[in-house]
Amino acid sequence: MGLTYVFMGMVVLYTALAAIVDFRFRRIPNYLTVPAAVLGLLFHALCELPLGITIVDSLAGFAIGFCLLLLPWLLGGGGMGDVKLLAALGAWLGPKMLLIAFAVSIAMSAIAALITLTYAASTVGISAAKGKYLAKNQSERRRRKGPVRVVPFAVPVAMSTWLLLVWQFYSGNMVTGY
Repeated sequence: MGLTYVFMGMVVLYTALAAIVDFRFRRIPNYLTVPAAVLGLLFHALCELPLGITIVDSLAGFAIGFCLLLLPWLLGGGGMGDVKLLAALGAWLGPKMLLIAFAVSIAMSAIAALITLTYAASTVGISAAKGKYLAKNQSERRRRKGPVRVVPFAVPVAMSTWLLLVWQFYSGNMVTGY
């Protein structure tokens, strides 16, 4: 089996597990993110991949992934698991592919949230939907213990990453002869 298939398999496995856990429990635990980040860094330190991702790219991807969601987390707009999810994914994908996957993830999240909120408003009413998804004040936000998530972020991250990998594979950017 070539390194490209190992790379793709590891990225798909990590994002699938993160999406399942985030969907089910609305959190992404360290036991998923930390080993994934370490494995991504080790993989690129030890293997030369056809995409040209070096250990420097892996470290840069890790740092960029961490920084992308750090400010939203500090402002209460996401969980720390999301921050670590992107950092670990950056260690695997490098900065260029991570930024593409992140941009597509944001678009997918916005569309999914809009659909979810529209559906909730049309089925249970606007007031009930507002009560479920929007905190009215700071004390209610504290009582909810973290951000209200309309869409668990790991799901669109996984989907966008898979689309990106398929696109890279079929566009010839990944050489499978390794």
